[in-house]
Order: sequence, then structure tokens, then C-alpha cells
Amino acid sequence: MGSEQKKIGLALGGGSARGFAHIGVLQVLEGAQIPIDLVVGTSMGAVIGAFYCAGIDLLLLEKMACQLQRNFWMDWTFPRLGLAAGDKLEQLIFLLTKGKTFAQLEKYFAVVAADLRSGEKVVLQKGSVARAVRASAAIPGVFHPVEEGDKVLVDGGVVERVPAPTARDMGADFIIAVDVGIYLGGEKPHHLLDVITQSLDIMQRDLCRYTLEAADVVVQPQLKEISPGHFHKADIAIQKGREAAYEVLPQIKALLGKERLYEEAT
Repeated sequence: MGSEQKKIGLALGGGSARGFAHIGVLQVLEGAQIPIDLVVGTSMGAVIGAFYCAGIDLLLLEKMACQLQRNFWMDWTFPRLGLAAGDKLEQLIFLLTKGKTFAQLEKYFAVVAADLRSGEKVVLQKGSVARAVRASAAIPGVFHPVEEGDKVLVDGGVVERVPAPTARDMGADFIIAVDVGIYLGGEKPHHLLDVITQSLDIMQRDLCRYTLEAADVVVQPQLKEISPGHFHKADIAIQKGREAAYEVLPQIKALLGKERLYEEAT
């Protein structure tokens, strides 16, 4: 797409297991031939966004998500800086993205992480995709932080749960954001991952409202029955993502049509 043309950006938010809903949203957007020019992901949104931008077939990705066991990507370790080292997660991402760098991806992609030393947002868009995504998904207390130079990087949801502002900064003129939700007053936590992620949800409530203001359209799957640690409910999350995307698809098409960014196939 030429530099004089407007760009459509997709911002995929964090949410642990709820983030599988991104797969369903992507399936609907792809089926409707919505032209996505750039993708920005935070945490689980970074994981799914990396796979999408690496060209993985979305139906295959759905099958893998529904069959993936937690021990495939959780390498429990002595809890000094985190309960899991994160090496297995990075290896899984490296394998599924075929070891690509950002420059080798099929779509322009970036991920958001947080630097514990400065307290600032860090946007990663160069070098190893797997390494960057690992940093963006390093939930504090669960995964060891990723050290890059003088930075100590953790989950991007600490600073920008839904990275719509970053998509805007990267040049997106029209932004579709996917927010997999913050649900309080729901299920009692049953796993340490639930305790940590639900605590982060509480802290991120107001921040999430701010980040969504940068989006033109927000897709919000209803995932209240899925706790952050319910990775065995990937099929439900994906279906909820499809349902939410279908619901707002007419709005997306109408707005893009007005901007002359989308023309319905005949």
C-alpha cells in the first residue's frame, strides 16, 4: 500500500486464555476481505498477531489452539523472578513463525511490552519475533522478565492492554481494536495464573478505557465465563470472537466504505 494511501490497523489486546478469541475475529475479517495493513499486539494479542502475520492458516491455528496443552509452553522453574522461565513459550513461537524476524513477516507487525526499570511502554518491531512476543507476554510473577540491553521487559498489558494508541502512532488511519474484556465479580480464582491476571485486570480497568478511545471500531467478545487460565476453553473463546466480529462487521464495512478503504466483492 502506497505511503499516500490510508492504512488499516488491527490492535489485539491482552487477556491470557480469553485472547484465543482473536483467532475467531481474524477469521471473520479475513473472510470478509478486510484489508489489514498493520497489526499491533499486547501479550496474548502479540502471540496470535505474530502467528497471523507469519502467514499461519487460521483454521490450522484454531485446531492447534484447541489441542495445545499448558505443559507445551509452561516451563516451571524456581520462583525467583517468575514461576516459568519462558523459554518453552519462545521456542513454540519460534517454531510456528518459522524463526522469522519482523522484516520477514507478511504484514507490518509490532508488539508492546513494559520496561520495569523505566516504567515506560516499549514498542518492539525489529529482530526476532519470538523473542519480542515472549517479552510482551511475560506476565509479571508468572514468567521471568526478558532482559534486552538495559531494559527489563514484562507483559505489555501493564502499560497498554489494547494497543490502539500504538497502532495510531505507527501510522494507522483506521483502527479496529479487539478487547477481550475485563470481568470483575466473576469466578473465584482457581489457579495462581488466575490470581495474578485478575489482579492485573483490576489495575487496568481505567487504563483500558483510555486505550480504546484511539480505536475507530472495538470488537468485544463476551468472555465472562472464561477465566484467564482457562486455556482448555480455546474453542469457546474462538467462537465468541467470531460472533462478536460478525456483529460489528456491518459497521466496519460501512465506515471503511466511507473512507474508500474497502469495496464489497461482487
